[in-house]
Amino acid sequence: MKEPTIRSVISDQLERKGYSLHSFSRCSGINRGTLSAILNGNPPKPISIGQLDLITQALEQPIGSYYPLYVEECIDSDHPNRRRLKAFLHRCAEIGELACIDQVLSRLTEDLSYLPMIFDLGEELYEEGYRDAAKLFYHSVCENEKYQHSERLAISQYRLFRMNLGDDAESNLRTATWFEPYRNRLPEDLQLDGLLQLGNTYYALQKWMYVVRFAEELQTLARRIYETSWKASSAQWDRELRCERHLVVYYGQGYLLKGAALEHLGRYEEALQCVAEYADLSWFEGLDETGFKEVEKFKVWARANRYNLEILNGNQAILPEYIQMLREHPYEVLPSLRIIVEAANINGFLIDDVLKEFPMNTDLYSLYPNHYVSAINKDRFLDLNYQLAIYLLRKQEIEEGLEKLIYALQYAVSLNNKEFFIKMVPLFEQHRSFATQVQLQQYESLMREVLKVAEVGSGVRFVD
Repeated sequence: MKEPTIRSVISDQLERKGYSLHSFSRCSGINRGTLSAILNGNPPKPISIGQLDLITQALEQPIGSYYPLYVEECIDSDHPNRRRLKAFLHRCAEIGELACIDQVLSRLTEDLSYLPMIFDLGEELYEEGYRDAAKLFYHSVCENEKYQHSERLAISQYRLFRMNLGDDAESNLRTATWFEPYRNRLPEDLQLDGLLQLGNTYYALQKWMYVVRFAEELQTLARRIYETSWKASSAQWDRELRCERHLVVYYGQGYLLKGAALEHLGRYEEALQCVAEYADLSWFEGLDETGFKEVEKFKVWARANRYNLEILNGNQAILPEYIQMLREHPYEVLPSLRIIVEAANINGFLIDDVLKEFPMNTDLYSLYPNHYVSAINKDRFLDLNYQLAIYLLRKQEIEEGLEKLIYALQYAVSLNNKEFFIKMVPLFEQHRSFATQVQLQQYESLMREVLKVAEVGSGVRFVD
C-alpha cells in the first residue's frame, strides 16, 4: 500500500470538509493559484513551513500535526533546499517537535557536508533559548564529526556539558569527566567559562585536587588573556571575548576556587596566600561598572575566607566580628555558617548563640539564587546539615542530632550524593541504639528505597 504524502493527506482533508480551492484560499489566506500549484502542480510547488501552518490552522488541526509528513518534503531530493530545511527545523524547535528534528538530522548526517549547517543552527537555537532542541544538534555533531580536534566538536561538547549539569551529583561527575578532554580545544574565551564550570562542578563534588587543577588552569588562561590584551581598550575586550562574565571574574575565581579547595584540604597557609591574590583587584585594567561590582564581591569573599581560616585554626575570638559581617552580607550566611559549625566540631567550642540567630532551612540557598552556583549552594546546605548533626550529637542532644542526620541523609539521596551518604550511614549506625522508634522507621524506610534502586544497577539515582 502506498504511503500517504503530505499532499494526499491535505487533499483528503479538503474533500472531507467540502472545500474547493477557492473557498479554502479565503479560509487559509493562501492565494488560490499558489494552493493549486502546491496540490496539483507537475511537479508540485514546494510548501513553505509558513504555508503549512496556515493550512493546518484552516483545517482546524494542531500546529505540527503534518510535520512528520513534511520531513519528506524537505529532504526528498539529493540536494535538499537548505533554506527550507532550516526554517522547518527552527519551527520544530519553537513548538517542541523534537522527534521531527531527530528524524531530519538522522537523514542529513548521511552527508557530512551538512555538519557545519547543523552546528550553526544548534548555536542559533542555543542562543535563542531552545535548549532541548539545541541538544539534538550538538549530539549530532558529536556523533558524526570525524575530526576530533575540530572547534565545533569542542564547542558542541561544551554546550552539552553546560546543559547536562543539574542536581544529580553522579550525573554531574559523568558529565564533567566526559567534557574534560575537550576543554583546551575551545576558543580561549569559551575556555574561561568551561574551566570555571569544571572548577565549580568538582567543588560541589568535593574533588578538591581536581578543583586545584582547573583553578590553576583558569588562573593561567585569564592572566594570559589579560596580559595580551593589556594595551587594548575595554571596548575591544568586549568585542573579542564571548565569555559570560567580565574577565576579572575568571582571574579572581581562579584564586578563589584554589583557595577554597586548599582550605578543605587543611592547607590553610597556602589558602591564605590565594585569598591575598583576590582581596583587592581594583588594579585590574578595563574595569567597567560591572567589573567594579565584581571586584567588591571579591573583597567581601576575601574577608569571609580570612575569617574561615582563622576560625578553622581555632581562633574563636573573631566570631563576634564574623557574625557582624554576616549580618551586613546575608548572602554569605550559608557558606560561612557551614565553616563555623565545622570549626566548632574540629576545635570543640559551642556556637549555640550563632545557631539561634540564623534560620536552618532551604531559604539559605534559595534567597540569593544568582550569587552562587546552585549546585554548590545545595552541596553546602547538605554539608551544613551533616555538620549540625555532628555538633548536636557531640553535645549529647541525641534525638535532635539523629533527626538532623536523617534529614541530611534524605537530602543526600535527593541529590544522588553518594560521598555524603557513605559518610553519614556509619554515623547513624553508631547511634542507632539511641534512635526513637519513628527515627528507626524513617531510616529503615530510606535504606529500603536505596537498596531497591541499587538492585537496578550502578549509575542509577538512589530514589526518584
